[in-house]
Amino acid sequence: MRWLIDNIALKLLSLALALALWFVIAGEASSEMGLSIPVELQNFPRELELTGEPVDRVEIRVRATPGVIQRLGPGDVTAQVDLTGAAEGERIVHMTERTIRVPFGVKVVKIAPSILTLNLERTVEKEVPVRPRLNGRPAPGYEVGELTAQPEMVKVAGPRSRVREIESAFTEAVSVEGAEASVSEQVTLGLEDPLLRIQGGSRVKVTARVRPVHERRAFDDLPVAVRGGAATLSPSRVRVVLEGPADELRRVTEDSVRPYVDTTSLSGSRRAVVAVELIPGPPGVSVHHAEPAEVTATRKGR
Repeated sequence: MRWLIDNIALKLLSLALALALWFVIAGEASSEMGLSIPVELQNFPRELELTGEPVDRVEIRVRATPGVIQRLGPGDVTAQVDLTGAAEGERIVHMTERTIRVPFGVKVVKIAPSILTLNLERTVEKEVPVRPRLNGRPAPGYEVGELTAQPEMVKVAGPRSRVREIESAFTEAVSVEGAEASVSEQVTLGLEDPLLRIQGGSRVKVTARVRPVHERRAFDDLPVAVRGGAATLSPSRVRVVLEGPADELRRVTEDSVRPYVDTTSLSGSRRAVVAVELIPGPPGVSVHHAEPAEVTATRKGR
């Protein structure tokens, strides 16, 4: 029992000071204050993501002495939710005094909302096509004949349900206003869903191939030639539609448009695709289609 009487004077003084301090604090009037504090999700699993409408802040009321209340600053009070061991799906969290970190002498008297519902989904990836966008119009007499992006596909990551719905990524608009030649530009990619993100580089090269306005010209009732062996055709005449610059199309004559079918490997009666040869091949002119695209070819005896 000797330890009880060792330094008895100092111990009594300490006890007296502690009692005096307690009475001062207990006797001091208390104050209340409302705070909007951040919600900190601790130990968040790497393979999961938060979906739905996340609650980033909660409203609380705290009670303390006026001196302590007045000294509260940003970051002194936070809500902490431990997600250790959380799995994919819905998680309900009850907010209590134990989930609120406060300085000594501060008491939490109200929390709103008092219950948080967290929806957790597994992170997945998916490749989607890049959708280039244009702004403006080429110069009169010109048009955009082809629009490409390099790379054509990008990888998108995010919550499983959101990734499943995404169909493409889009680019910043590339201006072709007044253009008479092709335009290429490095632009940034975007996604319609803010919960998704692009993996790897976020910039692509968009090329708009600007060309003279193309028109179409039809040649009706052209005879279909047979190559590769004798055969009868039904029908034996087709309509061919060409596409290309107007000036070049006007130079094309009927004699230079030659539809044909190849019967080299044909036996009996079969459907054969109609091919078209242009002689000579005018610059920029191509075969748009033949009507009909196929004919019935019946091979004659060898």
